[in-house]
Amino acid sequence: MKYEIIGDFDVIVIGMGGAGLRAAIASHDAGARTAILTMGDNSPTQCGATTTAEYSYSAPLAIADPRDNADVFLDDISKVGLGVNDPQLSALLAEHASSRLLEMRSWGVRFDLKQPGGLLQQNRLAGHSYPRAVHFDYATGREMARGLHRHAVAKGVQVLPYRFALDLVVEDGRSKGVLVLNIARDRLELFTGGAVVLATGGASGIWDLNSNPPGIDGDGMAMALRAGVELVDMEFQQFFPACLVAPPFLRGTNFPFFSRGMLLNSGGEAFLKNYGLDEGRDVRDVLAIAICKEIEAGRGTPNDGVFVDFTRTPREVLKELAQNSKIRYLRDLGFRPLEDQMEIAPSAHFTMGGILIDAAAKTTIPGLYACGEVCGGCHGANRLAGNALAETQVFGNIAGVNAADYANCNSQRDAEPSTDLVATLIEGVFDERGAKDISKAIDDVKRIRVIMDKNVKVIRDEDSLKEAERQLAELAEKEFSFDKPSGNATFDYGKIEALKRRNTILVAKTVVASALCRDESRGAHYRQDCPRCKEEWDYCNVVAKVDPASGEPATYVQQR
Repeated sequence: MKYEIIGDFDVIVIGMGGAGLRAAIASHDAGARTAILTMGDNSPTQCGATTTAEYSYSAPLAIADPRDNADVFLDDISKVGLGVNDPQLSALLAEHASSRLLEMRSWGVRFDLKQPGGLLQQNRLAGHSYPRAVHFDYATGREMARGLHRHAVAKGVQVLPYRFALDLVVEDGRSKGVLVLNIARDRLELFTGGAVVLATGGASGIWDLNSNPPGIDGDGMAMALRAGVELVDMEFQQFFPACLVAPPFLRGTNFPFFSRGMLLNSGGEAFLKNYGLDEGRDVRDVLAIAICKEIEAGRGTPNDGVFVDFTRTPREVLKELAQNSKIRYLRDLGFRPLEDQMEIAPSAHFTMGGILIDAAAKTTIPGLYACGEVCGGCHGANRLAGNALAETQVFGNIAGVNAADYANCNSQRDAEPSTDLVATLIEGVFDERGAKDISKAIDDVKRIRVIMDKNVKVIRDEDSLKEAERQLAELAEKEFSFDKPSGNATFDYGKIEALKRRNTILVAKTVVASALCRDESRGAHYRQDCPRCKEEWDYCNVVAKVDPASGEPATYVQQR
C-alpha cells in the first residue's frame, strides 16, 4: 500500500493542545526543526481539551499570600495524590509552574489582574493551602491556546492540520517516526524524525458523559501501548462533580459555579452534610462520590443528577456570577441558571493515569517523549484544581527541550524504517480487499462509552468491572477492516471515528484491568466492595503493558 515519506523535521509533536504547543515552542527554541500534527485545522480553537479548561492555572506565586512557595504547593499535591504520585514529577510541577506562567504572560497570554496595571489575581480553590488560581475570566484555557498558538506560529513552528496518527514506528528498540492518515487527502504519510513527542491528551472520551471536546479518546495511550510502552495509574479517572445533564444539547457542559450554591437531592435536602462534607470546600473525588451515592440511593433528579440551588447564595456573590461569560451564555440560550435549579452530575473530566515517563519526559523507548494529560504519575490518585494547565506548560517545556536534544544528537535520525515494518503497521488497520465496516465500527465506539458509563464510572465494584471486561472482550472479538486510503481529496471524519475503535477498546480494557487490580478505594478510584484505603497499597502503582503474546493489557504492581 502506498505512502508518502516526509522527513523534513527533527521533532514531531503529535497534538496541538497546551502541552503540544509548549513542547513545540521549546523544541524550536532548542534548534530543532519542529512540526505539530493535529487532527483539526490550524486554529487556536482546535487546541484539544485545553480550550475547555475554564477557570485556572495554579502557581505558587505568593502574590495573594507571601507564605506560599513551591514546597507548600508540593505538599498539597502529594496530600491530594494520596501517596501514589511520582515524587519527581510532582516536584517538577510545583517548582516550575510559576516560571512557565510568567513566561506565557511575557508572550502575550492574558490573565486577570487585581486592578488595571496591577498584580495578578489569585483565588483559593479546594485542596490548596493558599490562593494560587490564576485565571482569565472563565476562559483561561482558550486564552492560553490563543497565546501559545500565536507565539508558536510566529516563531516558525509548522502546524500540519488534518493528520490522524495511526501508529508509532519503533524499530531496533527506538522511535523512528509515526504513521499518519492525511484526512484531507485520504492518503497515508510516514513522518520520520529524530524524536516524537506524544501530546494527545487524556481518555475521558471513552465515557459517554464527559466534559471534553470530541477526540479526547486516549489515542496516544493506545499507540504507546501497541509500541510496547507502559501506562501507569489508569484506574484513576477524575470525574468533575458538576456537569449539566439537562437539557440534552448541554449535556456534559461543566457547571463550575456549583460551589457557590447548594447541592440538593430530589427531595430538596442539602445532602452533602450526610457524607461529612462542606459546601465548596472539598476536592473533586469526594464530591463526585457523594453525588453518585445520592443518585444511586434513588434520590436523584429525573435526569439522574442532583440540583444546584442558589436561593441561599449571598446577593454580592450572585451579582459577581451574573457578570460571568458562561452565565451570560446560558441566559442567552433562554435559561436562568442562578434563579432556576440546574441538574448536574459527575462526568469524566481528566485522566490522572497515562504513559509512564521519567523526569525528562522520556518513555522507555529512546526518542519517544510524552507530556500533558497523556502521561501518568504527576497527580497520583486525584488532581488539584488548576494543575492540569500547569502540567501542560511544565512538562511540555521539558519534553520539547529533551526531544530536541535527542534529535540533534541522534546520528541515525535520518534512517528510514524498513518497508516490511511499515507494511505490517498498515495491514493492521487497512485491508487491500476494501472491506467497509465504518458504520458498525462507529456503533461499537458508542457502545464502549455506554459500557464505561454504566460499569466503570465513579462508583465501581468487582462485579461491574468484570461485566465491563466481558462486554469489551465480546466487542474485541469482531474483526474490522477498512478501505485502503483512496488518495482523493476528502474530509471523512466518520472514518476517523471508526479508526478510533481499536484505540478506544484497548484503553478501556486497560482502565478496567487496572481498576480490577487495585482492590481498594483511593482518591478518584472508588470500589464499593473495598471502600477504604489499604495500607499495603500505600506508595504502590498499577502499571499496564500489552502482553505481546495475547495482545491484551496485563497489569503488575510497582512499589516505590
